[in-house]
Amino acid sequence: MRRLLALSVLLVIASCDDVNVHILSGQLYEPQAACLDPSTGIDVVNGGSTGDNCAPQCLSVTSGDATSTYVTTVCPPYPGDYTVEAEDATTGAGDPCTGAFAAYDSADAECPPTLGEGGPDDAGDAAADAGTGDAPSDAVDAAGDTGASE
Repeated sequence: MRRLLALSVLLVIASCDDVNVHILSGQLYEPQAACLDPSTGIDVVNGGSTGDNCAPQCLSVTSGDATSTYVTTVCPPYPGDYTVEAEDATTGAGDPCTGAFAAYDSADAECPPTLGEGGPDDAGDAAADAGTGDAPSDAVDAAGDTGASE
């Protein structure tokens, strides 16, 4: 029994080795709105942290038919599936990094939060949002009944 306990303790200690990874964070570029989402984790990278105070880099990654473009100040190295482009290496209007860097350099180009993400709503349009006077009928429509007791 004592050997089994010692073996269990040894296995637990061996499985708790120091994990040597860090989070690659960046801001997703939204080309339709020409803005950047707030910074978020975009990948887990093997190796210790390299710092997050490097010159901005544009990272593009393709998954299926969609390409995502990010701006990051996390220092390299980056995972191999990202195309990396410095600000002075953009190739013109067709390059998504051109727009991403323009948004990064603009003081007011952070995308506004959406209501689905817990963003603020302008209370000034509450009457329009409520559909003045039709809330009871909307509740009935949504419930599929009249709400009368049976």
